[in-house]
Amino acid sequence: MIYKFLLVFAIIRPTFSQFSPQFDASQCEISKGCHIPEPSQSNGMGVAWNLLDDETLELELFVNAEQENGRYVAVGFSDDEHMGNEPVIECSAIGTQPASMKFSFDKTTGKGNQRISGDHSAHFTDTTASFQNGVLYCKSKVKVSGSDSDPNVFKFDPSKEYYLLLANGKTTAKGLGYHKEMSSVSRKVRLAENSPGFDSSECGKTKGCTIPQNCHYMNGETIGASYRMVDSTEIEFEIFGPANTTCSQIGSEQSPTMKFSYNPGFYNARIAGEPAIRAKLIKQSIGRVADGQIYCKGVVNVGGDADNSQIFKWNQTQAYQLMFAAGFTNVTDLTQHTGSCASSPTYLDQVNGFDGTTCGDKKGCFVPTGCVNITDCSGIRSSWAVLPNNKLHVEITGNVDSTNQYVAMGFSTSGKMGNTSVIECSSFDNGDYSMTFSYNYVTEHYQNIRPVTDVSGLFTNQRVQFVDGVLYCSADVKVEGIGNDPTVFQYKPDTNYTIIMAKGDTRTNGTQKSLAYHRTVRSFTPYATQLADYAPPTTAPPPSGEGSFDASTCTHSKACYQPNANDAFEFSSTQSSSSGVYLALGFSADGNMGPADVIECSSLGNQQLSMKFSSNSASTNSRIPGEEAIRATYITNTQISFIDGKIYCRGTVRSDGNANTQIFKYTPNQQYYLVVAKGQTSASGLTYHGNVNRYRSSQRLLTDLNAGNGTSSTTLLILHAIFMTIAWMTMVPTAVIFARILRSSWPTVKPGGLLIWFHIHRGANLIGIALMIAGFVFILVHKDWKFTTAGWGGKHAIIGIIALCLAWLQPFISTLRCSPNDPRRPIFNYIHRGIGVIAMNNGNSARTENIPMRPTSQKDSETTWTITNSTSSPTSENSNQEVPAEKKKLWVNRFREFVVYGAVLIFVAVGTILAVFFGLAFTP
Repeated sequence: MIYKFLLVFAIIRPTFSQFSPQFDASQCEISKGCHIPEPSQSNGMGVAWNLLDDETLELELFVNAEQENGRYVAVGFSDDEHMGNEPVIECSAIGTQPASMKFSFDKTTGKGNQRISGDHSAHFTDTTASFQNGVLYCKSKVKVSGSDSDPNVFKFDPSKEYYLLLANGKTTAKGLGYHKEMSSVSRKVRLAENSPGFDSSECGKTKGCTIPQNCHYMNGETIGASYRMVDSTEIEFEIFGPANTTCSQIGSEQSPTMKFSYNPGFYNARIAGEPAIRAKLIKQSIGRVADGQIYCKGVVNVGGDADNSQIFKWNQTQAYQLMFAAGFTNVTDLTQHTGSCASSPTYLDQVNGFDGTTCGDKKGCFVPTGCVNITDCSGIRSSWAVLPNNKLHVEITGNVDSTNQYVAMGFSTSGKMGNTSVIECSSFDNGDYSMTFSYNYVTEHYQNIRPVTDVSGLFTNQRVQFVDGVLYCSADVKVEGIGNDPTVFQYKPDTNYTIIMAKGDTRTNGTQKSLAYHRTVRSFTPYATQLADYAPPTTAPPPSGEGSFDASTCTHSKACYQPNANDAFEFSSTQSSSSGVYLALGFSADGNMGPADVIECSSLGNQQLSMKFSSNSASTNSRIPGEEAIRATYITNTQISFIDGKIYCRGTVRSDGNANTQIFKYTPNQQYYLVVAKGQTSASGLTYHGNVNRYRSSQRLLTDLNAGNGTSSTTLLILHAIFMTIAWMTMVPTAVIFARILRSSWPTVKPGGLLIWFHIHRGANLIGIALMIAGFVFILVHKDWKFTTAGWGGKHAIIGIIALCLAWLQPFISTLRCSPNDPRRPIFNYIHRGIGVIAMNNGNSARTENIPMRPTSQKDSETTWTITNSTSSPTSENSNQEVPAEKKKLWVNRFREFVVYGAVLIFVAVGTILAVFFGLAFTP
C-alpha cells in the first residue's frame, strides 16, 4: 500500500538547558514575539516583547549568569545590524544593587555604551526582576514614547522595523561593558507583530526549506514549507500558502491549526481519533492569516502512533517527496485542492546539504573560488572524509537547473583532467540523480568511460537531494577498486591527489552514456595532498622582494611586449594571489602555442613564486625532467614580487641551450612569435589558460628593441573568412542562378545591348573573384607566405587552391567563347558550366528542361531566348511551333523570378550571417 502524508512545517526555536521560571517560551510567537539565539551565539539569553499600544511595550529579558551583581542583559533597537547609535533597554544589577530595568544608549560604533542620566523609573511599571537558579530575569511594561529631557530614551516608531541587538556581559555605574562574543542580532522585525510568519532568510542556515516553483494551478502564488530537527523524534515544521486558502481551518475554528490527515487515494480523509493524537504529538502549534498569507507552525513528534498507521512516522533513511496542495475546507474535511505540486526527494534532517563548518577538521573540502575564464562556478563544492574499510564519505553539490546534468569530482595524480578517476552525481535520460564512478580516458581523444559492471553496491548511505535548483549528493563509497578496471576509483593512502570539480550536461548515444564537456565550469585544487590530510597546505607567503614593470625604458634599453595594460613581458601580470598562478612566455617559430619553449613566472600549488623553464607540446604544458637543477644555474639575478595585485618576475636567463633540448635556446637572426598566457597552476604544472588569457605578438627578432606591442592579429584571418564566405555563399550562387534560371526574364530589357541576367551573372562573378583574390592574399600574408600541408589546415588549403584556380580560370575562358551559332559553342558551354559546378563542389548536373540553352538571335550582343515545351506530344499541332510571346505563361515566369529572388536573398543572408560568425569566432 502506498501512503501519502500531508506534511506541515515550522521554524525551530532552540532549546536551552535553563530558562527563568517566569519566562514562558511556549507563548513565543503566539502571545509575544521572541528572539532566543542559538546556544553557540550566547551563554543562554533571550528577549520577548508584546506591544500593548503605541506607547507601551511589555518587555522580557533573561540571561544565564553565575551571579546577579555586576551583570546585564540588554536589547538595542537599531536601524541596522551593527551596534552603535541606538537606544537600549537593559536588565542590569549595578554593583550590589538589585537588578532593575533601565535606559541606556550605544554611542558611535566602537565608542561603548552610556547610561542615561536622570530618573526615568516612571517609564517602567509592573516590573519584575529576579535572579533564580543562575538566571537573571526582568519583565516590565515600558513606556516607549521617548523623553523630552533626553532624546536618547527609546521612542517607538510604529512605521519602522527594528533589528533587535541582544547582548550580555558585565556592567558598571557608567554603562554596559563590552559583551565580547556574547551578542546576537535578530532579523528585522515589526514590534506590533508577535508572529512574524515565514522567514526565508534562515533557509539553509537554521532550517531546511522547500519552496516549489511553478506549482500547477497556483496562479503565481507561493506555497512552501520548512523543517528542522529538534531531537531524534521531534521536527519543527512551518507551512505557508496563499491567503485564499487555509492550512487547515475546519468548522467553527477561529484560526488555522496544524493537524494530521491521510490521503488513501485521490482524496483526503480525516483520521479517527485525530484530535486526541494531535494533542499528544503536536506541540506549540500556532496559525494565523495575515498579509495575504496563511501560516502554521508547530513541533511534531514524528515517531508515529502505535495504534494508528495513518499518522506520519518518519524514517531517517528515507527521502520524501513533499506533496503540496492549497484549497478550502468545509465543516469536516479538506475539499478538492485548487493547486498542487511535489518537491524533489528531500531528507527532513538535512538543513543545508553541504556543511562547510567542519571543513579542515572532520573532512577535507574543495570550494572553488573561480573556474575557467569565469568567477561563478555554479556553486560546485565537494568534501571527503576517510573512513575505515577502504571507504570515503563523499559529498558533491552544485547548482543545476534540470535533469540530464552532472556534478563530478575527479581524483587526479597528474593535476590534469585526463586519465583521472571520477565520482559523479549525474542524471541520464530524464532520470533521477544518483552517484556512480567513471573515468576520464585520454589518448588522442577525450572519452568519459563508464563501469561495465553494476557498482551501485559500492555506494552506501547514499543521499541525493535536488531542491530549488541545488543538487546535493553524499554517500559512503567503497574505493578499493575492481581488478584492473580503471573506471572504479582505487584509493591509495600514500598518494597525493589533486581534486578536480566540473559541471555540465550528460549525453546518451544508444546504450552508451558519458559526461559531456564541462565548458567553463571546471576548477581544481591548487595543491596535491593526501586525502587524510583534511587541512589544506599553508599558503606560501607572498614574495618579499620589490620590483615592478618599468615601461619607460621600452625601446631604449629593452624590448617589450605588453598586449594590454595589465600584462607585460618581463613577467608582470595582474593576479588575485601570489599562489597557484602563472604568467608564461613561449618562444614559437610558427605562432602556435606548441611546440614552444617556455619561460614562466609561476607558483605551483602553494609554492613561492619563481622563474622556471617548461615546455609546450601541441596542446599541453609539461614539466621538464631535471629542470630545477638546470634552473639554478641558468636563471640568475632574479627579482620576484607581489605588489598591488600584480606578480612580477625578472631575471637573467642563460640562452645558449642545454643538453636537454626542451630548455630554451636562442638562435640569432631567427624571428620568434612571443606567446604570453596566464592562469592557474596545479601542483604538477600549468593549467589551460582559456581563450581570453592568451596573447601572441607579431613575429620579431629578439634584438629588435622597437618591435613594441605589435600583435600577430587574427584580423587577416577574419577578413579571409569573411571575404571567402561572401564570395562563395553569396556572389557565385547568385551569378549561377541568374544564368541558369532567369535567362528568359526581362527579354526586352537590354542595358548596354545585353540582357539583365548576363549583367548580373558577369558582375556577381567578377565581384566574387575579386573577393577571392583579396581573401587569398590575406591568408598568405597571415601565414607569412607559407603553405600549410599538415592536418585539417592542409586539406582546407589544397581544396581551396583547386577551387580558386578553377574560379579564376572562368573569366579567361569566357574571353575565348565563340558566337552562339558556332558549332563549337556547345563545347564552350559545357566546359564553362562544368568548371563552375566543380569549383562550387556542387556535382548537381540537373537542368531546367523547359529553358533551352541556345540563343535564337544571330548576334551575341542581341541575344534573345524562346521557351519551348519539351514535354508536349510530337503529334501535337503546336509541337514544332514557337509559342507567341503574348501567350506565354507570365505567371510561370513571375513565380520563377519570385523563387529566385528569395533564393538570392537567402544566399545573401546566409553569407552575411556566416561572415559575421567568422568575424566573431576569430576575434581574440
